[in-house]
Amino acid sequence: MALIRDFDIPKTGVTIANAYHLISDVKTTKRMKDIKPPADSSREDGLTAGDLGDEINWKAGYIGNITVLVYASKQARDEGKEAIGGFSESPTDADTSALLEHNDGIKFMIDPASDQSILAQAYTHLKSLPYYADAEEV
Repeated sequence: MALIRDFDIPKTGVTIANAYHLISDVKTTKRMKDIKPPADSSREDGLTAGDLGDEINWKAGYIGNITVLVYASKQARDEGKEAIGGFSESPTDADTSALLEHNDGIKFMIDPASDQSILAQAYTHLKSLPYYADAEEV
Protein backbone atom coordinates (compact mmCIF):
# COMPACT_ATOMS: atom_id res chain seq x y z
CA MET A 1 0.00 0.00 0.00
CA ALA A 2 1.16 3.54 -0.72
CA LEU A 3 -0.22 6.96 -1.56
CA ILE A 4 0.32 8.85 -4.82
CA ARG A 5 0.40 12.63 -4.82
CA ASP A 6 2.67 15.45 -5.96
CA PHE A 7 5.70 16.19 -3.80
CA ASP A 8 7.63 19.44 -3.51
CA ILE A 9 11.28 18.61 -2.85
CA PRO A 10 12.15 20.82 0.13
CA LYS A 11 14.15 23.97 -0.56
CA THR A 12 14.48 23.30 -4.31
CA GLY A 13 11.35 24.65 -5.97
CA VAL A 14 11.06 21.28 -7.78
CA THR A 15 7.76 19.41 -7.77
CA ILE A 16 7.60 15.70 -8.60
CA ALA A 17 4.19 14.83 -10.02
CA ASN A 18 2.59 11.61 -8.79
CA ALA A 19 5.32 10.80 -6.28
CA TYR A 20 5.12 7.52 -4.36
CA HIS A 21 4.54 8.09 -0.61
CA LEU A 22 5.30 4.96 1.39
CA ILE A 23 5.07 4.37 5.13
CA SER A 24 8.44 2.91 6.06
CA ASP A 25 7.92 2.69 9.81
CA VAL A 26 5.29 3.06 12.52
CA LYS A 27 6.82 3.27 15.98
CA THR A 28 4.41 2.34 18.74
CA THR A 29 4.48 3.82 22.22
CA LYS A 30 2.07 3.16 25.06
CA ARG A 31 1.18 6.16 27.21
CA MET A 32 0.12 4.65 30.53
CA LYS A 33 -2.07 7.51 31.73
CA ASP A 34 -3.48 10.81 30.56
CA ILE A 35 -1.08 13.72 30.85
CA LYS A 36 -2.60 16.25 33.20
CA PRO A 37 -2.65 19.89 32.14
CA PRO A 38 -0.42 22.24 34.13
CA ALA A 39 -1.94 23.91 37.14
CA ASP A 40 -3.25 27.44 36.60
CA SER A 41 -2.51 29.45 39.75
CA SER A 42 -4.60 32.37 38.46
CA ARG A 43 -7.77 30.30 38.93
CA GLU A 44 -9.35 29.62 42.30
CA ASP A 45 -9.70 25.89 41.56
CA GLY A 46 -6.12 25.73 40.21
CA LEU A 47 -7.26 23.86 37.11
CA THR A 48 -6.32 24.79 33.57
CA ALA A 49 -9.28 26.21 31.72
CA GLY A 50 -10.18 25.37 28.15
CA ASP A 51 -9.56 22.66 25.64
CA LEU A 52 -6.59 20.33 26.12
CA GLY A 53 -6.05 20.17 22.38
CA ASP A 54 -5.57 17.13 20.21
CA GLU A 55 -5.85 13.87 22.18
CA ILE A 56 -2.58 12.63 20.68
CA ASN A 57 -0.82 15.10 22.97
CA TRP A 58 -2.40 14.01 26.26
CA LYS A 59 -4.58 10.88 26.06
CA ALA A 60 -3.50 7.51 27.45
CA GLY A 61 -3.27 4.69 24.93
CA TYR A 62 -1.16 3.45 22.05
CA ILE A 63 0.43 6.14 19.92
CA GLY A 64 1.69 5.47 16.41
CA ASN A 65 4.49 7.66 15.08
CA ILE A 66 4.65 7.40 11.27
CA THR A 67 7.69 7.78 9.04
CA VAL A 68 6.85 8.35 5.36
CA LEU A 69 9.46 8.07 2.62
CA VAL A 70 8.72 9.68 -0.73
CA TYR A 71 10.09 8.26 -3.98
CA ALA A 72 9.91 9.80 -7.43
CA SER A 73 7.76 6.82 -8.48
CA LYS A 74 6.92 3.24 -7.55
CA GLN A 75 9.39 2.12 -10.21
CA ALA A 76 12.16 4.18 -8.58
CA ARG A 77 11.39 2.58 -5.23
CA ASP A 78 11.25 -0.94 -6.73
CA GLU A 79 14.62 -0.33 -8.42
CA GLY A 80 16.20 0.57 -5.06
CA LYS A 81 16.60 4.28 -5.80
CA GLU A 82 16.97 6.70 -2.88
CA ALA A 83 13.92 8.46 -1.46
CA ILE A 84 13.60 12.09 -2.56
CA GLY A 85 12.19 13.19 0.79
CA GLY A 86 9.84 12.26 3.54
CA PHE A 87 8.06 13.11 6.75
CA SER A 88 8.97 12.10 10.26
CA GLU A 89 9.01 13.34 13.82
CA SER A 90 12.80 13.18 13.79
CA PRO A 91 15.32 13.34 10.93
CA THR A 92 16.96 10.18 12.28
CA ASP A 93 13.79 8.06 12.07
CA ALA A 94 14.62 6.60 8.67
CA ASP A 95 17.69 5.04 7.10
CA THR A 96 17.97 7.46 4.20
CA SER A 97 19.96 10.45 3.06
CA ALA A 98 16.74 12.14 1.92
CA LEU A 99 15.62 15.28 3.72
CA LEU A 100 12.91 14.35 6.22
CA GLU A 101 10.60 17.21 7.05
CA HIS A 102 9.01 17.39 10.50
CA ASN A 103 5.26 16.98 10.30
CA ASP A 104 2.92 17.25 13.29
CA GLY A 105 0.20 15.17 11.63
CA ILE A 106 2.18 11.96 11.55
CA LYS A 107 1.22 10.79 15.05
CA PHE A 108 -2.09 9.07 15.68
CA MET A 109 -3.94 7.06 18.30
CA ILE A 110 -3.80 3.34 17.51
CA ASP A 111 -6.98 1.39 18.14
CA PRO A 112 -5.80 -2.01 19.42
CA ALA A 113 -9.36 -3.39 19.14
CA SER A 114 -9.61 -2.47 15.44
CA ASP A 115 -9.80 -5.18 12.80
CA GLN A 116 -7.33 -3.07 10.77
CA SER A 117 -3.61 -3.62 11.17
CA ILE A 118 -1.50 -0.80 12.61
CA LEU A 119 -0.17 -0.14 9.11
CA ALA A 120 -3.69 0.12 7.67
CA GLN A 121 -4.66 2.46 10.54
CA ALA A 122 -1.61 4.59 9.76
CA TYR A 123 -2.61 4.94 6.10
CA THR A 124 -6.20 5.72 7.15
CA HIS A 125 -4.84 8.44 9.44
CA LEU A 126 -2.69 9.94 6.67
CA LYS A 127 -5.72 10.03 4.36
CA SER A 128 -7.56 12.06 7.04
CA LEU A 129 -4.94 14.82 6.85
CA PRO A 130 -5.47 17.74 4.45
CA TYR A 131 -2.10 17.01 2.79
CA TYR A 132 -3.18 13.49 1.78
CA ALA A 133 -6.93 14.02 1.43
CA ASP A 134 -6.83 13.79 -2.38
CA ALA A 135 -4.02 11.23 -2.60
CA GLU A 136 -4.62 8.05 -4.57
CA GLU A 137 -4.20 4.76 -2.70
CA VAL A 138 -2.26 2.08 -4.53
